[in-house]
Amino acid sequence: MRNLRRSTKAQRRRLAYLGSGLTLLAVSPAMAQGQGSEAAIDAQGLEDIVVTAQKRSESLQRTPLAISAVSAETIETRRITDASMLNAVAPNLSTTMGPSSRSHLIIQIRGIGESEPILTADSPIGVYVDGVIVGRSTGAIFELVDLERIEVLRGPQGTLYGRNTTGGAVNLITKKPSDEFGVDVTGSYGNRNYWQGRGSIDTGEIGQSGLKLKLSYLHKQADGYVDNLDLKGSRDPGAYNTDAVRAALSFDRGGDFRFDYAFDWADMRGVAPMAQLTVAKQNLIDYFSRSPAMGGTAFIPPSTTRLKEARPDLTATWDRNISHTATAEVDLTPDLTVRSITGFRKWKNTIANTDLDGNSGLKGYVVSPTPPGIQPVQLFGADNARRQHQFSQELNAIGQIGSSFEYVAGAYFFREEAHERNPQAYTFVQNITGVGLVGINLGNLVDYDTESESKALFGQGTYSFTDTLSFTGGVRYTWDDKKLIQRAPFVRQLSRSFSKFNYAATLTWQATPDIMTYARIASGYKAGGFNPRAVNDGYDPETVTSYEVGLKSELFDRRLRFNGTLFYADLKDKQLNQFVAGTGGAASQTLNAGKADFKGVELEVEALPFDNFRLNAAFGYVDRNFKELLAVDPADNQTKDYSDIGRFSYSPSTTLNAGAQYTIDALSVGALSFRLDYTYKSKVHYNVLPGPPFSPYDADIAAPGYGLLDGRIMLADVALGGGSATFTLWGKNLTNKVYRISGIDFGSLGFAVNSYGEPRAYGVDMRFKF
Repeated sequence: MRNLRRSTKAQRRRLAYLGSGLTLLAVSPAMAQGQGSEAAIDAQGLEDIVVTAQKRSESLQRTPLAISAVSAETIETRRITDASMLNAVAPNLSTTMGPSSRSHLIIQIRGIGESEPILTADSPIGVYVDGVIVGRSTGAIFELVDLERIEVLRGPQGTLYGRNTTGGAVNLITKKPSDEFGVDVTGSYGNRNYWQGRGSIDTGEIGQSGLKLKLSYLHKQADGYVDNLDLKGSRDPGAYNTDAVRAALSFDRGGDFRFDYAFDWADMRGVAPMAQLTVAKQNLIDYFSRSPAMGGTAFIPPSTTRLKEARPDLTATWDRNISHTATAEVDLTPDLTVRSITGFRKWKNTIANTDLDGNSGLKGYVVSPTPPGIQPVQLFGADNARRQHQFSQELNAIGQIGSSFEYVAGAYFFREEAHERNPQAYTFVQNITGVGLVGINLGNLVDYDTESESKALFGQGTYSFTDTLSFTGGVRYTWDDKKLIQRAPFVRQLSRSFSKFNYAATLTWQATPDIMTYARIASGYKAGGFNPRAVNDGYDPETVTSYEVGLKSELFDRRLRFNGTLFYADLKDKQLNQFVAGTGGAASQTLNAGKADFKGVELEVEALPFDNFRLNAAFGYVDRNFKELLAVDPADNQTKDYSDIGRFSYSPSTTLNAGAQYTIDALSVGALSFRLDYTYKSKVHYNVLPGPPFSPYDADIAAPGYGLLDGRIMLADVALGGGSATFTLWGKNLTNKVYRISGIDFGSLGFAVNSYGEPRAYGVDMRFKF
């Protein structure tokens, strides 16, 4: 609290600065609305979306947060089935798949994110499924069979969501069983042997018991898009074969007690999008080109667009997710509801023969001096076996006192255990000084267990001074305990404890029935952790304080929705991840390296300019700056400030998405619609410290800005017996854009690689509902 009082003046200055921006955002929509007029709700206006971002149901447009939400219909039309496909959902949101595993989610909100897959590193973006957090970013990409809604909360959510939400949170809300019996079946086929079968059955209420059951199943598979010249398409990099099962049970007899249970199981086998060699140092090329077994022409020069591979051994990944979620609600009084959310999740992951060096150009064998003889060479490769399980329990009291005060209070408990075994193989053609051969097929092993436990108490209340002016305040106190038990490459046991107080305050003004403005200050906290790949003991928590002003409006009889946000975030003890390839193998280590600030703007527009024509667009921009970036210079072993050159890895400064849809609903056979969607990300770097001696190839592997165009033609509501049918022709990346999704600079090993995104895909869907 003492630090909070000392920073009051600075906070007032920042809020005043942001407040001037709020005035600019509000002028145009307010003029269009007119003085004191109320918009009539047009039957063909934009639909209202109900969200639960603040632990209670409320309209998206009445929620004083920077939040984007999409409905089940939008999820279906944009073919969103997992968290890696969220780029078109919200401004200043970037998601991608990690370079070595199909289940590794790299997610950034407002320039804040984490790319480190190691199990001791926490993501600053919380991903929740029906209120239960997904504890690891590795394992966060999995099939969800029945999504009802997606909510993206931007900015720190430290009070209601707690630790590890300094950048924001993503809520994935699944469908509950229906009140009526129904069958829903979809079949899909596309290029690269893509096919999908999905089906669900709702029992409706079973007798008069209040029980309802929904069973769902999904199978999805496709050949890879990186051509492995030595294997068939089903084993090409990018291939996958997925099965998912979901069972949901609800009990509600209209009384004071309600209960929901869901079981999810997903099994995903595939091949990660294999790395492509982008750049290699000349002495590396020269060495392998001299190999007698290669005839002097073995090494294929690097290419920036090559999507080919040549290796007979399978690079396979396997993931299995199992989860149980139980939610119970009791209305103790008309003004007080108690909710319990219990979650158990279990995840296993195996990666065999990971090709992170892109060395298909080095096909065959070379003469090795250590030991003498002929052997296959790997510039860098690894296997990995990981597992994690977690249990969480949250209790909420949700209520109101009179007509002026609403509140949410709660307690939270989380515990997880995880294990990783990661053997590596790598080759030094030159040592770090650039002279001489160090060794071929050297080895390193990382083997450890980790445990984490978190407890928290929190509360948030909203007091309405008048019908148009309200204040919301929230607090949370968190206790974290972490433990590391390591067997290799170091033998040690470490434990650390952290605690943190977080707060949030929001002032909301409902200027007219259709225009709301708000000003908000919020803090967040990301727990500290350990570096199993480095000798240091670990790193401290990261903290952020954010200031934002926002506008939400619905105009012209709800035919235009315009939302905007200006924000500024001050981040301290920034946890920075830097990949280093050295004589002890590849080490990604996290350090508290400095301070940074983030400021930007977010705009969202949705419109119905005329009947049956819908437009949507979202623009995000974030200006990120290091105020301090400390690192050790390998040349003299001195700690120096590199804030003038620091990058924010995997973080685009600009995001844009836009869509247009036109529907012809007067046809005798159904409704025909046409839709186009466009998403854009600006240039992305993959290293925090570019250039020698840290990341000499950063500029070579950086991803230029790119845009992707998707399209869909759909014939819906076709009468079929007692049900209906929908037929869809769809395409993704219609312009066949070649774009990078990840990059690794192997530095002293003498090369760097990129992984590329999926090229053009197209197919047909047939859906039947009864």
